[in-house]
Amino acid sequence: MNALFTEARVALFAKAIAVAFLLAFIATLTSMRDMMLSPGRGFGGDFVAFYAAGMLAREGRPQAAYDMAAITEAEKRALPQATYALMYAYPPVFQMVLKPLAGLPYVWAYVVWAALLFALHVAVWRVAFGDTPAFWAALGCSAVYLNVLHGQNGLLSAALLGIGLLSLAHRPFLAGIAIGALCYKPQLGLSVGLLLLAGGQWRAVGGAALSVVVLCAASAAVLGPDIWRAFIELGGGARVVLEGDGGPLDKIASVYALVRKLGAPVVVAYALHGLVALAVMVLAVRAWRRGGAELPRIAMAAATVPLVSPYFFDYDLAVIVLPIGALLIDGFRNGWMPGMRAILLIAWFTPAIAPKLAEHAGLQIMPLASIALFWMAWRRCESGAEASGQTRWT
Repeated sequence: MNALFTEARVALFAKAIAVAFLLAFIATLTSMRDMMLSPGRGFGGDFVAFYAAGMLAREGRPQAAYDMAAITEAEKRALPQATYALMYAYPPVFQMVLKPLAGLPYVWAYVVWAALLFALHVAVWRVAFGDTPAFWAALGCSAVYLNVLHGQNGLLSAALLGIGLLSLAHRPFLAGIAIGALCYKPQLGLSVGLLLLAGGQWRAVGGAALSVVVLCAASAAVLGPDIWRAFIELGGGARVVLEGDGGPLDKIASVYALVRKLGAPVVVAYALHGLVALAVMVLAVRAWRRGGAELPRIAMAAATVPLVSPYFFDYDLAVIVLPIGALLIDGFRNGWMPGMRAILLIAWFTPAIAPKLAEHAGLQIMPLASIALFWMAWRRCESGAEASGQTRWT
């Protein structure tokens, strides 16, 4: 594999995949009829729920976003052609962002949202990785196509995680602010927050705490003091999705979904997921407290994210561009461990096929790829390989 896995060839392959996804995106849009991509998927996909929540906030009733009847009615006004309804279960911090966006017509709001997040994705990983195969792998990740097509927010989550972990060694307070901003989707920041606490990185912890407090207070000021009570009382949508039957499990990329798709009851799935999450965090904390080379530690910390929360959708897999990119750079600099290149290739490619495989074969393989990616990053940390230089995020 040495002759095939060169920087030039990896970059060329990733560029080709990125172009293929661009062409697929264009083809999908040109096949659209009456703003419907398919009978069950409208233009912007999941974005219709975001837009509807923003509409309700602009109408002075943001709490209604957590009521299924009210959000369904708002979605029908936003995209009357749609024959489906989507639940909204985000904390008020996210609705605060959506409120101004809903001031635009639906189509333009989607275009602005998708364009801004894609531009953020490009900017963050260009600065972090430079003109390397890691940058092109970040652009060729299937989660990019998925997020842009469906108007999702995974690129925002990945950018915040990337800014946080890549700034941690040089600007810990800024890093904490970025990680704290993940409170709009708190399940994604949980494992990294625990690592910061375990490592005694108090400036970063302080930045994260300040970020959470300011964003939560700002959301109460913008949306009204009752919004958080409504979220707590009516925002238990994650359990409805996880514990129900049917399609959503195909798009959930956690160990919990893997076990449920194999036919296990809910309690068994939660138990097995919890055991894996606990094992991952015990290993990660041990390696994190030891210190060591920067890139493997960043990769390991980011690789914990898909394995801790049972509520982890395929569009959130945008976060794996960080561990894959960090390990690519580290591998080209310092040499490859056995199986490392194969695991990186599998982890990068699997998100493109995992949802369809889960739907048609009843097997959700993405958690297996996530476990392999974490294991490789952890082994890299334990090996004590020293980086020959720092990341470009300085």
